[in-house]
Amino acid sequence: MAKILIVDDEEKICFALSAFLKGRGHETIVAATAEDALAIVQSQRPHIVFLDIRLPGRDGLSVLKEIRGAGDDVQVVVMTAHGTMNTAITAIQQGAYDYLTKPMDLDVVAGLVDRMLRSREAERIDMAGDIDPAASADGSTIIGKSQAIQDIYKMIGLLTTNDVPVLIEGESGVGKELVARAIHFKSNRCDRPFVAINCGAMPESLLETELFGHEKGSFTGAAERKIGKFEFAGTGTIFLDEIGELQLPLQIKLLRVLQERQMVRVGGLDPITIHARVIAATNKNLTREVDAGRFRSDLYYRLQLITLKLPPLRQRREDIRELTDHFIKKANLELGKVITGIESDAMDRLMAHHWPGNIRELENVIKRAAILTRGDTISLHRLEITEYPEATLKNEASSLPVEQVVQMWFSARGNDGDFEAGRLHAEIMARVEKTLIREALAACDNNQVQASALLGMNRSTFRKKVAEYGL
Repeated sequence: MAKILIVDDEEKICFALSAFLKGRGHETIVAATAEDALAIVQSQRPHIVFLDIRLPGRDGLSVLKEIRGAGDDVQVVVMTAHGTMNTAITAIQQGAYDYLTKPMDLDVVAGLVDRMLRSREAERIDMAGDIDPAASADGSTIIGKSQAIQDIYKMIGLLTTNDVPVLIEGESGVGKELVARAIHFKSNRCDRPFVAINCGAMPESLLETELFGHEKGSFTGAAERKIGKFEFAGTGTIFLDEIGELQLPLQIKLLRVLQERQMVRVGGLDPITIHARVIAATNKNLTREVDAGRFRSDLYYRLQLITLKLPPLRQRREDIRELTDHFIKKANLELGKVITGIESDAMDRLMAHHWPGNIRELENVIKRAAILTRGDTISLHRLEITEYPEATLKNEASSLPVEQVVQMWFSARGNDGDFEAGRLHAEIMARVEKTLIREALAACDNNQVQASALLGMNRSTFRKKVAEYGL
């Protein structure tokens, strides 16, 4: 069992955590100040330290740095009641094994300690760094304290210490570029260019010259040489948004960049070495795109070495209040307003909405409400929230878990009981059945006999359902 040091000036936290860990057979030591903690680390060499981020007279991150400097054999878990993106990223960068927000789930603590003990003898990645813990250099900050976002913070901290390609997946509006910027501006490339380009926003021929540049005279209108985004990024980062829209010929050229770190300008002959880090993002299911022949499998496997899956806003509703406060402050700065809050029924409406447009939609709703608000508080009647057509909800629901589909139907219609009697059950069951049949066909290479047997359905019934659902 392990020797565990608990560093926190709250006696109740120390007592509860100590009792829990002792109950699992561990030896515990308690310290209330940074000075006592550092002395214990030096004299008793604990295996694990649970370190509060806020200590009397000291910043917990500076204590973390000293503990890590005392030797790599001490593993540190940072604890805080005020989890933010910058704190989490900096803690991971400075060598914390993990980052927990209070109140802590003791089952999570137990699992974490077990993992740490199993990995003590393994070679650990050096995550030390001296990145400024302030907001990203471009002023962007990721907002939220939900577990899903805390996990993203941790991954960002890990990814700032290396240069591997990163693929960011998520629906439109979840903040994929914001995460890409955080990775860049928290890394040692932060003083170099961050170049973003939307691969779905222009024709293929124009996109090719934007990415790779062209030589003078390479095509009609090419009056002079043009440097592409890859060259312009230099030793910085290039962010390829909507990578799933990239056409196959350009996918081949991008694959060469990733494999050989070289490219050739349009109309050129000489290879140019590429030094930029590549971060890509998509709102598509690239596995399905590969299966459909629209995306190269070799490129996909190059990109998805490290994949970040960003949750939609409906899966992190506990962050809506904090995001709302952030967007109100932002609107105040941009519009010269002095809005101080939002009425409770208006907040309830925000919490109930499905947010198919995710964070971007929420920001737009708050900004529009701020423009229309004359006083210092946003009221319910100032919220203009678009309710999407039923067909849109049906299409979106096809890729969601059943629980979320049900929640989506209810939240999309508000709380006024505006439901057409008898339809909801049929719609949900049809959606589930369609998904089952589609996936069964995919698993059986579109062999209807095998797929019907897999589901235990009569063959003629199965064929009728395939036709009914347009599969």
